[in-house]
Amino acid sequence: MSELSDWLERLGEKIPGYGGYAERERRRDLDKLHREHLADRLRAAKAPLNETLRELSNTGRLMEVGPLDRALKKLDQIENRVRFASYGYSGFFDVVKIEQPQLEALYGFDLALTQKVEALEHHARELRTQAASGDGLKTAAAAIESALDELNRTFDERSRSIDSYRA
Repeated sequence: MSELSDWLERLGEKIPGYGGYAERERRRDLDKLHREHLADRLRAAKAPLNETLRELSNTGRLMEVGPLDRALKKLDQIENRVRFASYGYSGFFDVVKIEQPQLEALYGFDLALTQKVEALEHHARELRTQAASGDGLKTAAAAIESALDELNRTFDERSRSIDSYRA
């Protein structure tokens, strides 16, 4: 540990309430970093969808772009929702004492969100191989939309959970 950070830590121990404040700020920062990371991954998951959309357009399969276009719009909405959610859920982290079960539930939702994004990424990668046929494209687009719906529901549950702790 550097001399400056050691000094700051010792000073923080002397200021009443600073430890709790610093912990809340770290939680906010981590929450923001996690959501930005997920949103960046969601943005990257658009690449195979956009590539497939271009390929469909270039090969004259314009009648088949509908399901993929819907999935891209839904992906945009969820990416923005995750990226621009209230910074750190300040009302939640401002609670004087957050109980361990509440934090564990929040971290459980964060893990679930990460897993849902991983599932979406998998389906997005699979799209390229399945898009050769019209039926394969429809199946792949449906799997992507389903993964997006699951991700959105999990984000809803996380938000409702946080709201219930504040009540």
